[in-house]
Amino acid sequence: MKLLIGYTADERGAEAIELACALISDRAVDSLELAMVLPEDTPFQATYPGGDHGYHTVLSAQADRWAEQALALVPEGISARVTARTVSSVAHGLIELAAETGAEAIVLGGRSRHKAGFFAPGAVATSLLHASPVPVLMSNPRGVAALRQAKGRISRITAFVGDLPGAGEVIDQAVRSAERLGIGLRVATLVTSQEQAGEDSPVLRATRQQLDELTSGLGEHVEPEVVTGASIDEAIASIGWLDGELAVFGSSRLAPPRRLFLGSKAQRMLRHLPVPMAVVPHRSGGSGR
Repeated sequence: MKLLIGYTADERGAEAIELACALISDRAVDSLELAMVLPEDTPFQATYPGGDHGYHTVLSAQADRWAEQALALVPEGISARVTARTVSSVAHGLIELAAETGAEAIVLGGRSRHKAGFFAPGAVATSLLHASPVPVLMSNPRGVAALRQAKGRISRITAFVGDLPGAGEVIDQAVRSAERLGIGLRVATLVTSQEQAGEDSPVLRATRQQLDELTSGLGEHVEPEVVTGASIDEAIASIGWLDGELAVFGSSRLAPPRRLFLGSKAQRMLRHLPVPMAVVPHRSGGSGR
């Protein structure tokens, strides 16, 4: 597995590397591409280390220091290199590098920015969450803290699905990831009080039946769960999370095939997630959320 990290020389970049390293299942096979994608008025682009494991010429001493700092954060035994590139759009630059390197996903760091304390992705993350052809994974401060409590390992995956076409794609991706990491998988659906009335309502019964059908035959390590709450925020708060868990969402049905578009429900959930998240692009027009 190859992951492309959108690296910035700050705490966000360090947290992105932490998350990416937690997703490594085989150090002999998996590798990291650390991308420093910079505004086009930055006068350099280079790769470090190169194919000969030495230095390629880097015209900026500052970029050289950033590259060294980035690689120093990668645990011993994991193959990694840093590529610096100047582009007109950082998000599009990351998408281009993912295609060029064959990366299976893009990994970003994230910080709390909202004055009320909500987690809010920045401009680059928002652009990727609406355009990337490969999954986008993103940390947040609470999620990184939980990952550290789990000694830097992903402990379980929770895949969120709805009643729209494409739920199977999200589950398939989550199953493959869980099997690769050797961890359990939970498949969850959120139902708010506006969508149901009482614990035995027709909506809840139908939702449980659908979830059972989606997870049927996946094995005893897959746990279906219907989560309820008066609101999306309350439902998210009621979920029992493990340290080191990863939340997985499907792209909105509004996205073009093989592209991401984070739907409004998923965006609201993102604000309060205490774990890192991944968003999976749909293949042919369906959606998990």
